[in-house]
Amino acid sequence: MAELPFAAPTRSRKPGRAPRRTTDAPAAPSATDQPDLFAAPMPGIRHVLTYLDIAAIGLARVDVRQLRAGEGVDAYLYHVTTQADLETIQARGTIVFSPRAPLVLTERPGVPPWLANMMEVMEPDDMAGHIAEIPVVFRVKRFVMDELLEHDPDRTRRYGVSFFLLTGLNRQE
Repeated sequence: MAELPFAAPTRSRKPGRAPRRTTDAPAAPSATDQPDLFAAPMPGIRHVLTYLDIAAIGLARVDVRQLRAGEGVDAYLYHVTTQADLETIQARGTIVFSPRAPLVLTERPGVPPWLANMMEVMEPDDMAGHIAEIPVVFRVKRFVMDELLEHDPDRTRRYGVSFFLLTGLNRQE
C-alpha cells in the first residue's frame, strides 16, 4: 500500500534495554511552572450579567391603588415604567440591563413620588387614548438581585428615598 505524500516516516525501534523505572514520587512543580489558570478567578475581571429571568426574580405587576403613603420598606424593589415596556419585558421573559443602561429600582416608599413625577412629565393629551403610555409599576424580589445593585445618589437625593441601579456588576465588599 502506498503511503500518503505528507505522512511522516515511521521510525522503527531498535531492540535494546527496557527503560529504567523509578519508584520515586513525581517531582513537585517548581516556581517556573505556569500557574493553573482555572484555579482562581482572574484579578481585575468582574462577572457581568446582562439579563435576569422574570420568573426567577418574581416579577409581578403592582396595583397602584394599593400603595399608600407612609408604608415601610418590604422585601421587594419596584420599577415604574409604561404599559408598553412592561408588555415587552413579559413577552421577552427577561429584564435586560447593563452598566451603561441600568434598570432603576426603588423601595416601596419611593414609588408614589416617582409615579407622581412621571405623571407630571407626561402631558394629559398623550394619555388620552394611548393605553401603552400609561404608567405601571412592577416589583421584583430584592434578595435575588441585592448583590447586583448600586446606590443611585442623584435620585435618592431628589426623592428622599433609596434608589438603586441594577447594573449587573457583582459588588466587591
